Amino acid sequence: MTITTSKKNNRNLHETNYEEYRNKEQENTEFREKYLFAKEKLHLELMVETVKESILKKKDEKIIMRNLNKLSRYIGRIAL
Repeated sequence: MTITTSKKNNRNLHETNYEEYRNKEQENTEFREKYLFAKEKLHLELMVETVKESILKKKDEKIIMRNLNKLSRYIGRIAL
């Protein structure tokens, strides 16, 4: 009995060129710090955009406050 997997599942077994490069570069402390900082910056920017969008679309005040609270908690977590 032969078990075959789809190509989609086989992709998970091998790293892409980007993943190999990123993992190799992660060994460099300076690169790792810049990478993590950029990742956090992007996350914050997306959260701010969500709040802006909620305000511009005149969404319910509860939704806006929920998004602001999420942003505030996230900033508190990363500031430690």
